Amino acid sequence: MKTSMGSMGFVGLMRAFFAVAAVVAYQVLAHHAVATPDEHGLGLAMALAPPLLLALGAAARAPRRAWWLTLWTAGTLALWTARTPLAQHFEWGLYLEHASFNLGMALLFGRTLAAGRMPLCTQFASMIRGAHAKRLSPAVVRYTRHITLAWTVFFGAIAAVSTLLFAFAPIVDWSTFANYLALPLVGVMFVAEHAVRRFVVPEEPQARMMDAIRAYRATNASQMQ
Repeated sequence: MKTSMGSMGFVGLMRAFFAVAAVVAYQVLAHHAVATPDEHGLGLAMALAPPLLLALGAAARAPRRAWWLTLWTAGTLALWTARTPLAQHFEWGLYLEHASFNLGMALLFGRTLAAGRMPLCTQFASMIRGAHAKRLSPAVVRYTRHITLAWTVFFGAIAAVSTLLFAFAPIVDWSTFANYLALPLVGVMFVAEHAVRRFVVPEEPQARMMDAIRAYRATNASQMQ
């Protein structure tokens, strides 16, 4: 049993490693395309690869898979046909991808702050404590609501700064922020949140972020069965 658990942990670690390596490679190549003249083809590939791969995964899981895969193929061929004019403005694709991701994350957190809904960070705190530990202290409820708001503002601010830089700064400056600074800022936010949590609710168990991720994935898996 321990061997099986250890192998599962190793597989998860390797998946995380390759995922991080893929993200880093993507950002390096995207910045290289922006900063290097005549790399329009690479830039277009960097702009289109993520949405096309996401769309392919969604089509492969759709109930009418054959129809959606045919539509995906037709759309990909249309983009290939228009590759020359699209490549001349590939920076727009990279910008829209970056801004929409951060706006989507802001919406993911922010919509759970509506009346009658449980804030997302409160959900994480509840998940970490298990399916039979839904009752959280008032201090934790207040704190997790405030942290949900903080993450909403954070991702909204990243999207706003990205937009301002794209509109008014040299494109290389925008790319440096989007590809080399935005994700490290997320890491800084995690560290700051952890430090604040230890100060605001010191009596609560200090769970790691990986605990929240595992709980979230386990909860989603159980709901899908």
